[in-house]
Amino acid sequence: MSPEPTYRLTVAPRFAVTSFWRERLAHNRGVTIEAGSGCAQPREGWAALDDTELASLVDPEAGREVALPPTHLGLMQVPERLRRAWWACAERGGSAADADFEPVFVEMAEFLRFKGLPLPERVHLEVAVSAPGLRSTRVGADGAPLGLGFGDRPATADAPGRVPLGLVNLGDEASFVVLVAHPPQTLAARLVAAGVPDVETLAPQALVACFLSAFPEEPLLRVRLAPGEGLWLSPFGVVHDGWTQDKKDVDVVLSVG
Repeated sequence: MSPEPTYRLTVAPRFAVTSFWRERLAHNRGVTIEAGSGCAQPREGWAALDDTELASLVDPEAGREVALPPTHLGLMQVPERLRRAWWACAERGGSAADADFEPVFVEMAEFLRFKGLPLPERVHLEVAVSAPGLRSTRVGADGAPLGLGFGDRPATADAPGRVPLGLVNLGDEASFVVLVAHPPQTLAARLVAAGVPDVETLAPQALVACFLSAFPEEPLLRVRLAPGEGLWLSPFGVVHDGWTQDKKDVDVVLSVG
């Protein structure tokens, strides 16, 4: 039997980021699911990966390709001057909607495009600020935690739904992305094999909820991102969330979509 498709990590092509995968990656023993809301949040108890686990998740050769394969998640980094430029705008007291942020966001998008990342013609950049001590940074309109998901935002009258293509840590200390290291096709195949009916009819977030409910002990992967570092996601969709339990300062993450 061939192994299930699993996302692998690499340094994105044309980026000179020191990977330090052994120190950067950790895993846990799955999720806890809140009664009523169904919110799935990572369990505590993160541990280092052993050599076999690292070998199965890290592909040091993929970063030498012309483009990042959609089967891989790419470590990247934005210039420190751009991260500082964003903070300069924020410290002037403006909101994310102010025009002062537009030149910084334009430079961010131009830099990522210059590096060859597959950006759409129209790029949406959005910054989320989260408090320390949270097991989930994905929140709904009411501020309640949503837990792990593809990151899709429901469409409204003013904006379409969005799935992030990349995440960048704009904060002054490490940020953590928690993810399920399987593409949607693997989640669906696991549910079908477990006898779950009508899997093909499930909407993306329903697929996530069904999978995590059926396999609550599926290990999650946590990726540490230093200030200015980011993770380019797969266009197939990556089930992810933020984790600020180990932080002392606010978590500031740029979402690229």
